[in-house]
Order: sequence, then C-alpha cells, then structure tokens
Amino acid sequence: MARINQYPLDGSIDKTDLLIGSDNGGTTKNYQVSDIGKAISKFNMAGQPQICYRYNKGNNLTGNLSIVGETNATKVFTSITTVIVSKFAFGDTNTSENILLNMVGQEITITDIDNPNNFGAYTLDSATVLPSDNNFYTLALFNTGGAGNIVYEQFYVMTSKKGDLSFVHEQTNASNTWVVNHNLGKKPSVTIVTTTDTTVIGEITYNNQNKLTINLSSANSGKAYLN
Repeated sequence: MARINQYPLDGSIDKTDLLIGSDNGGTTKNYQVSDIGKAISKFNMAGQPQICYRYNKGNNLTGNLSIVGETNATKVFTSITTVIVSKFAFGDTNTSENILLNMVGQEITITDIDNPNNFGAYTLDSATVLPSDNNFYTLALFNTGGAGNIVYEQFYVMTSKKGDLSFVHEQTNASNTWVVNHNLGKKPSVTIVTTTDTTVIGEITYNNQNKLTINLSSANSGKAYLN
C-alpha cells in the first residue's frame, strides 16, 4: 500500500466519495462523505445555533421530538401545531435550553437531515416547561409553510432565521384596536389570527419603526405575527 501523500489530490469532492478511518473501537472502515455531513448536522459538530432531534411520535425521550397522543409513523408538517422537545439535542449531554428559548418569537424550520426539501416552517409562539418533567418543553407553533411529512425515528434539525427579526403580539382583551410595541426597528409585515384560529384583515398604521396600531372592523382577541 502506497503512502497517503503519494495518492493524487481530488479537487472535485462528491458526496458518494469514501474516506478511510477508524471507529471508536479501532476498526478500520470506509466513511461516505454524505454520511459525514449528516453526522456533523446530527451532533452539531460545527457549533451552529441549531438543535438536532429524532422524531419519536408520542414518546418523550432525551434528544427526541414528539407529538402528544400521536400514534402514526408519519405526520404532515403543515398540520403540526404543538410538539414536545427535549432540552438536550440528540446525542449531547450539554443542554440546548438557551438556544431553544432564544428561538421563541422567531421563524423556525424543522428540516429532514436526509432531504432538505422535507421540512416545516413555523413561528415559534411559546416554549413552556413540561410540568411532569422539566427536561422537556412544549412548543406552540404557527405554521407558515412546508412540504412533506415528519417520519418516525428520522432525524431533524431545528433552526431559526437569523437576521430577520420577528415578534408575536398577544391581544388578550377583545378590542377593535390593537397597539403593538414590537421594538423591531423596522416596519414589519403583519398576520392577524383570532382566538378561533381565523386569519383576519386589519388596517395597519405604522406609528414609528418600533410601534404599530391594528384597527379591526370588530372587536377581537388573538395574536399578531410580525416579521
């Protein structure tokens, strides 16, 4: 076998290329470039502000994402409104709690690590500690798009859109006029959703870069999603 430095350099790396190495038991093996890329995402070895979970239907396990009462092996991404997630990413003993809580109020995506065209896009409305186990959070999601299904025991990366700030205003008292102090430093687009999950149209007045007023045709309570 020739010395490694005597092999020609390959300037065109393909995802099906193989690299030789050893596993943690010392056994020599081949590793496909695409699998190395998946491992980097799965275990967040690049140190990005993201969390990798395995989908586990209705079971709350460390490093997993679940949906309460779900028994089917697949669920359409655009139909998901609530999930339970571990505060630990899959395979990690360090908590991802701060990253998770920093995503609240932001636009997030949950993406299949094997197929980026299989994803759900949401506004993360809230993250609430699960009363029965403080190692888990219940996430309230407002779907904004997506394609495909979430699949049992498949791995997914949760990321937030950085650079495009968003804000969720909750109007608890029914009113024709909602005053929103968002402090985003811009004039954001606004989606208004009532407590009956109905999207309504309102007249938006931008008072300044950090405040706007919503005028509705009738008194309503609900939420305004700004981005």
